[in-house]
Amino acid sequence: QQRHSAPGVGESFPAQAPSAMKSAGAVAAVVLCLARLAGAVSQNPLGSVLSLLDELKAKIVKEGEAEVKAFQEFFEWCDDTAKNGDFAIKTAKSQKAKLEAKIGELTSAIDTSGSKIEDLAAAIAQGEGELKDATVVREKEVSEFKSSEAELVDAIDTLGRAITVLEREMAKNPAAFAQMDTS
Repeated sequence: QQRHSAPGVGESFPAQAPSAMKSAGAVAAVVLCLARLAGAVSQNPLGSVLSLLDELKAKIVKEGEAEVKAFQEFFEWCDDTAKNGDFAIKTAKSQKAKLEAKIGELTSAIDTSGSKIEDLAAAIAQGEGELKDATVVREKEVSEFKSSEAELVDAIDTLGRAITVLEREMAKNPAAFAQMDTS
C-alpha cells in the first residue's frame, strides 16, 4: 500500500484516495463490459442492472473525488501545522539562547557586584577600625589637654594671686623690691 507523509511531521498516513480511484476504475471497466452486452437488450433486467451500475459508478467517482479533495486539504493542514510547529520551535530556541545569554550576563554582573560588595565591606571594616583607633587617640588627647589645661589654669591662678600680693606689697613699700648691688 502506498504511504504519504507531510514534511516535518513524523507520522505517515495511507493514501486512501488513490485506492478509491483504482476501485472506481475497476467498477467502470466492469460497467463498460456489461453495457456492451446489454446494448442489444433494451428493457430487460440486465439493462436495469447496468443502469444502476452506471449510477453507482458516478456516485463512487464523485465520492472518490471528494475523498481526494479532503485528503489534499488534510495534507495541506498537516504541512501548515508542521511548518508552524517548526517555526515555533525555532523561535523558542532563539529565545532560549537569548535568555541563556542574558542569564550568563547577569550571573557575571552578580559575581562582579559580589566582589565589589566584599571590597566595600572590607573598606568599611577598615574605616571603622581606623575610626576606633582615632577615637582612642582623640580621647587620650582630650584627657591630656584637660590635664594640661587644669595645670595651666592653676598656674595662671597662682600667678594672678602672686601679682595681687606683689602689687599690694609694692603699694606699701615701693622700694622693697629694689635691686641693690651687694658685691
